[in-house]
Amino acid sequence: MKEIDMIIQLGKRLDEQKEAAFELWTLLPSYRAAQIGHGDYAGEHAPSVKDIIIEANLFIKHGLAPTAEQYAEAGEYYSCPCGEEHTPRKHDA
Repeated sequence: MKEIDMIIQLGKRLDEQKEAAFELWTLLPSYRAAQIGHGDYAGEHAPSVKDIIIEANLFIKHGLAPTAEQYAEAGEYYSCPCGEEHTPRKHDA
């Protein structure tokens, strides 16, 4: 296999991993926070694959239903990746 083919193959694999991570992210608290703050544009604030994996690990560790104390433990991982705090609107709660 030529070097160019290897680079193309690597790019495809990285793209597949990024897509899989995005799908996982849609199940996590930070995605919900991004939806509250950005609506249909939540996907533009997707965290890195590494941060998605860390958040997923925490979310599973917290039993898929984190308490307020566990939200505090998770720190930024359960917040919107844009860094802003978004308050749920009445119809979002």
